[in-house]
Parts: sequence; structure tokens; C-alpha cells
Amino acid sequence: MIDRAKELDHEHRERLRGLWRSTVGLTVSLRFLRTAARQLVTAPRRPEPRQVGHPGPGHIAVTFVGHATVMLTTPLARVLTDPYFGDYFLGLRRAEAACLHPADAADVNLILISHAHRDRLDLASLRRLRGRVAVLVPPRCASLVDGLGFGRVVELAPGQSFEYADVEVTAVAARHAGARGLLDRAWRGVCGYIVRSAGANVYFAGGTAYFSGFEEIGRRLHPDVALLPVAGYEPPALRDANMSPLDAVQAFTDLGAKLLVPVGHGSFPLGYEPLDEPLRWLRQICTDRGILGQLAVLGHGETCLVRSGES
Repeated sequence: MIDRAKELDHEHRERLRGLWRSTVGLTVSLRFLRTAARQLVTAPRRPEPRQVGHPGPGHIAVTFVGHATVMLTTPLARVLTDPYFGDYFLGLRRAEAACLHPADAADVNLILISHAHRDRLDLASLRRLRGRVAVLVPPRCASLVDGLGFGRVVELAPGQSFEYADVEVTAVAARHAGARGLLDRAWRGVCGYIVRSAGANVYFAGGTAYFSGFEEIGRRLHPDVALLPVAGYEPPALRDANMSPLDAVQAFTDLGAKLLVPVGHGSFPLGYEPLDEPLRWLRQICTDRGILGQLAVLGHGETCLVRSGES
């Protein structure tokens, strides 16, 4: 596994070598600043949300809401990951707004929080969802959510599980910083989650870099669908906490999953790479490796239906 990580580092260095040597990063930095400035004066695109009904037995509907927010709809439950509905984050304006039908938002039963960063545990977004909803958070994160009016707040450490209706959620390890921000450096946990329902296992990686744990997660929990982040990887130092498309494809292989659904793309310019580059590079890698048929790229508000045994 160490050799695999070194191979990924080498491939990234080779890909970026010409760019960084010829420009000393200046062109890339200016490109990021130009993108951020352009979005400050350009309103986010707002796709028309479509209501997603509860599927029949043996099915899970996977809806990409935007950024790291994904809705999983089962016959009896509706699960939302890392809800973030705001148009700005750290002064950066969204290129495309979160796309979730109000009726679906009102029907959410279960919320999964991967870590305490403000684009993952966003108090304003959570207040829009409060009510008889269970919220699962990593260790030492419950205090941030208590008092928002949720029916139940549960801390899950990796290996622990929670059941609701026809859903069982198991927390798994991730490689990411868990501190809230510059003014709150307290240690807090970080988790991904396996969501089991309708005979299929959906893995939400949350925020994570590539690490050896993917192979163990695949061996123990057998995910069918992998929701993996693919953006925020330039400059290279960002890969200490995030994944590139190349990292995500390797993680997908380690997991042994059947369907890769990329997340984290197209909303905010959190890395120096252009907003459309992660998906372009991801499609190329999947084409080169003969797994393009296992890639499901969803636009904001788009849904794919996963059937048990045919993920």
C-alpha cells in the first residue's frame, strides 16, 4: 500500500512537472484568482430541482445536490450527507447552486456529517433541516449541533453503527483534518459512512485524502457504490487532505465497488485546477482503464437509481 501511494505521488508529479517548472506556479495562481473574481460578479447557475420519490423495494436513488451534499432515498428513508446550501464559502461564490427540491428537504430523516469544517457542518444549512431528524456526527462534534432543534444527535466513531427505518449506517475511517477552523483548533473526529439499504451498500467517503483504509473498507464492508471526492488537488500539497481524480480511481479500485459517483466538483474553486478539469480528467482515466461504464457523473440535482445486485 505504501508503494501504491508512492506511485500515485509519482504520477501526479509527472503530470504537473511541466506546468510548475515553466510557470513557477504563477499562471496557475492567476488562473485561480481570475476564476474566483469572475464568480464574484456572476450569479450561481440555479438548475430547476426535481422531486425524487421514494423508490420501490430493492432500489436506492442517489441524487447529487452539490459540493459534498448527496441525497440517498430508500423505500422508507431519506438521507442527506454534509448539507451545504449557501452560495458563498470563505469568500468564494458558488458556480452552481445546491439543487434540492423543498419537498425532499422537508422529508429528510437522517443527516450524515463527515467532519467539522464549515462547508461540511454548516449551521445555517442544518437549521433549514431541523425537526424530527437524526444527525450522525464524528466524535467530539455533537456539541456543535446540540441546540439546533434536531430529534437526535449521535456521535459515531469508526466501526460503530446506527439504524433507522430500512437504513443501517456504519462509520468508517478517513484521512482529513477535523478542526473546525482557524479560531477553533480543537481535535474533532473525521468519518466516512457506509449506508446499507435495499440490499446495496453505498459508501460516502466525506472529505479524505487517499489512504490505505480504502482497501480495508472494501474487504470488510463491500460497498457497491462509492461517492468519492475528486476536486481540490492543486497545488500538490492539497492532496494531503483531498483526492484528485487519479486518487479517486485508485480508491475505487481498492474498495472493489461497482459504481463510482464523483462528488465535490463544480461548486467552489477550492483548488487551483479549473472547475471543469476534475471531471474531464476523471473521464479520461476511466476511459484509459476500461471502466468508463462504471462511472456515473451526475449534474447538480440529477439522480441515478441503484438496484440491488446490479449496482
